[in-house]
Amino acid sequence: MKSLLIKSAIASSVVLSLATFTRPVMAASFSISIENPGVQNANLSNLVNANIQNFDGQAQGYSATGFQWNEGGTNIGSYESTLVINADQYGGAGGTDKYFDVDTNRSGNGQKVSTLNLTTPQSYFGLWWSAGDSSNVLTFLSQGEVVFSMTTADVVDYIGNLSNKNSYYSNPNLAFQNQNSGEPYAFINFYNVGGTFDQVQFTNIGGTGFESDNHTVATGYKSITGDVVTQAVPESSSVLGVFVIGFVGATSVLTRRVKKKSALQLS
Repeated sequence: MKSLLIKSAIASSVVLSLATFTRPVMAASFSISIENPGVQNANLSNLVNANIQNFDGQAQGYSATGFQWNEGGTNIGSYESTLVINADQYGGAGGTDKYFDVDTNRSGNGQKVSTLNLTTPQSYFGLWWSAGDSSNVLTFLSQGEVVFSMTTADVVDYIGNLSNKNSYYSNPNLAFQNQNSGEPYAFINFYNVGGTFDQVQFTNIGGTGFESDNHTVATGYKSITGDVVTQAVPESSSVLGVFVIGFVGATSVLTRRVKKKSALQLS
């Protein structure tokens, strides 16, 4: 019996290890929400150590080397492979100045991805997503490892099911009001629940653009605001599930051995 228990414990450990190693790296550790129609900035009162990049001070056009993001004497990070555009019907918070884009055609250099490298790990990222479509991808990394990735198709679908969905469509700014009525405009919040990231990649997988503005990062936040599109799954739930799998596996092994032994004794 002692030998049987030892073997069962080993079986449990094996199952537990396999469950742990096969658990997806990109656990749903992010909560994603959108603000009310017309909102083009993050809720700064809810954020800790927040910084905003509005691209107004950057040169127009495409740059392979990008630029450094400095606030006073502090380096927040750097952007690589950037495309900065003057405000038009597709972007530019407030209808003025400039905005950020990832666009193979408009860049003239086949640009498909742009990267924000952060000096200090952050737990919040927000952006005003303009002229939105389903071909935009945001990927969050920590020390080179992907921690979360999503396409904006989820946001498009979510907005499409809202009773006030029409309020999100077309440019809300006076200079371009009601233009580009076929695409949504919304401020999106990304909250890393219980973790951080130090890199954000912006990818456009279609022939359209990935327009955005007012990129906001913060080391912390007080609560999750806005209408929640995707709710984070606590890490503890995943771990509990792994232990349950291991326990069930071990119990199954033990039960089969006991039944087999009983059958032999009866015969």
